[in-house]
Parts: sequence; structure tokens; C-alpha cells
Amino acid sequence: MSKPIRISLFIFSLLAGLLLAWGVVQAAPALQASSEPSLVTSGLVTPTPLADQPAIESPDISLIDSPTASCFLPRANTGICMMTWNYMYADASPDYIITMTVGIDDKARAYYSGFFQTSMFVPLELMTFRVPCGAPGSGGNPNLGANHSYVLRARDSSGSAAANYGTVTCPADIPARTFLPLLTR
Repeated sequence: MSKPIRISLFIFSLLAGLLLAWGVVQAAPALQASSEPSLVTSGLVTPTPLADQPAIESPDISLIDSPTASCFLPRANTGICMMTWNYMYADASPDYIITMTVGIDDKARAYYSGFFQTSMFVPLELMTFRVPCGAPGSGGNPNLGANHSYVLRARDSSGSAAANYGTVTCPADIPARTFLPLLTR
């Protein structure tokens, strides 16, 4: 680490420490003026103890919502389709969402991580993935292309998880022949 960066970090740490000390000094008179002296012990506040309560088993993630998947062909004769959802939403209240992932055809395609939030919303713009369209009949329907399976997963801070599974069928499309450049003749 360079010397200017070390100096900057030292100054930042010093200022943060001073700010913290100033806050303790400012709070001390308010603590001593408290009407409940049992809460103040040598200038520090001790929290009021909670009544004994039975342990409550954490519920699973309360909600994972992902409207029906769709697959569309943005440009003909490319063989490339786009698989998407309108959005993905998970709620783990009162716990925190840790991760949400998207898997398509047994391959991880997206990983979203949370940061101290009880719910997470992933918009359409972050939920569009390229998949092969497939030849006509490759998914079992003679008028459509390939089938693609997906799994959307969410995990929260208590270790609970939820998942949505499904399959989407893409339109059929065969890539146009690619022509060799004239230089290869």
C-alpha cells in the first residue's frame, strides 16, 4: 500500500475516532440525567433485559415471486432467443435476503446478493438471458423450438430458502449459413 494511502487511512481513522469520542462525551450528560438510574452503569447504558421467551422456529422465506418465464426471438436467422421474466422478488422479513440466483439448463446464469435488506427486487433489465432457440420440433412441439428448464432460488440470513422451478419453450429458429470471407478462397 502506498504511503499517501496509508496516511489517508490514518487520518480517516483518527477523525472517526474523534467523532465517536465526541458522541460519547455529548451523550454522557443525558445519561446521567436519566430518571432511571438503574440503566446507567459507570456512564454506559445497559439494555433492559427481555423476559424469557420460548425459541420460535424461523419460517421459510415468506415469498419468492417471478411471473411466468417467456422466450422470444429478437432477430430471425440467428438461432439466439432471449429468455426473461418481468421481475423477480423475494421477501424474507424479518430476516435478510442473502442471495438470489438464476439457473438455466443446470447452469448458473446470475447471482444477486443482498446487503441488510429484508426483500429484494430484480427488474426485467437484469433478468434477460441468451439461450439457443432450437430447430423446429426440438422441444417436442413441431411448431416450436427447444425447451429450457430454470430454477430461481433465494436464501436468507436464517438459512431458509425458497425456489421457483419451471420450463419455457422458445420459438424455433435456425441460424443462417455463415459465408466464409473472400480471403479464404
